[in-house]
Amino acid sequence: MRKRLFMFVTPDGVTYSSPNKMYPDVENLQVLGFGEGLNEEEAFEDFIKNNRWVLETQFNEVICIEVKSRIYQGKRFYLNNGRSVSSTSNPSFQS
Repeated sequence: MRKRLFMFVTPDGVTYSSPNKMYPDVENLQVLGFGEGLNEEEAFEDFIKNNRWVLETQFNEVICIEVKSRIYQGKRFYLNNGRSVSSTSNPSFQS
């Protein structure tokens, strides 16, 4: 069996869409890191092994999501003034 790649995210924490905002106004997930394994449990152990710092944080809930393609194989999208969206398929994501 082949190892699979998983991304570990948390809903804990807050995000501001602008430095001018007084209160957090974006609900999101923060990416904590990645791990590889034959299943979610193995990948979580790998994630913890390579990201010991996360044990010293106040994050409580961690969600595991399987990654089907590596980030360098993905597609990047841009928001232009909040009105329109454009995309690129640059495999290396070099700007």
